[in-house]
Amino acid sequence: MNIKKILIVFGIVLGMVYQAGAVSITVDGNINDWGLQNLTIGDWTNPSTWVPNIDGISFVIEDNQDPLNTMAVNYNASYTGVHIIGNRSFQDIYREPLLVGSRTEPYGGKGGKYGEEYDIEAMYVTENDTHIFVLVVFSTGLKDNKPYTLADLALNFWSGGGYGYEYGVNLHRINNEQGQLYGIYSTPDDDSWTVPAPFYENVPAEINFSTVDPSAALGTAIVAYADLGVSDHGRSNHIVEIAIPKDVVGNPDLPSDPTKAMKKFWLTEYCGNESIPSIAEFLTILIPAGFVIGFAGYMRRRG
Repeated sequence: MNIKKILIVFGIVLGMVYQAGAVSITVDGNINDWGLQNLTIGDWTNPSTWVPNIDGISFVIEDNQDPLNTMAVNYNASYTGVHIIGNRSFQDIYREPLLVGSRTEPYGGKGGKYGEEYDIEAMYVTENDTHIFVLVVFSTGLKDNKPYTLADLALNFWSGGGYGYEYGVNLHRINNEQGQLYGIYSTPDDDSWTVPAPFYENVPAEINFSTVDPSAALGTAIVAYADLGVSDHGRSNHIVEIAIPKDVVGNPDLPSDPTKAMKKFWLTEYCGNESIPSIAEFLTILIPAGFVIGFAGYMRRRG
């Protein structure tokens, strides 16, 4: 390999992992500071709509069903969507694993109780010197500023923890308000978490306050919910923004590589019908965004 090719390869790898300085995020339910203005006005079938227009943000998008999971028993070609992982500069297509019984997330097609109602569309993460920030796009409804089905946000910054997650952010939900609202709890072992049913493979679900002391919160996250103002397959979509104080969870820093950064977070629903990120092992090499967009165009034409 000559020096020119070496420099080209080095430039690609450097661009892949480099993220600009800290992103300024205000937890107020407004996604503009995430560089996601296109989400409220753009075409959700276009991957570029989901990509932030600022650096420093890692993400996973898994809107609707994985278009490549054609062998799933509940595959619905009219209910597929963008499935990518990356950052502003580089993205890759990724595959969702099937649920038990060869079912794809969310189970049940595009409508009704087990379809779009349970869809978690996207997760974005970033940080500054004092906080880690998480933004989730989802379609399960809100009532009194609480979601119907979302479980708790699990965090994996160090080794150990229940199902590999050492901390949980208690989000509360309709008919389940145990523990401190938005409290951050230590979850040292598997008994610290509940197992979702019937889709048990999407563990962990909620902080298990029968074993975790509900009065033992280590700190409190800042959380804001908002209506995104977008309908997907007949259901309104919402966002939740979460700011986690770093000093409460051991002062971690996020990896620059988005495939590694996204492994630090996990969110499912109490039933496990949908989870994000929902892939066990991400690819470690990402490809330029143009390749992904071109592939998505091909998939649309094929469908």
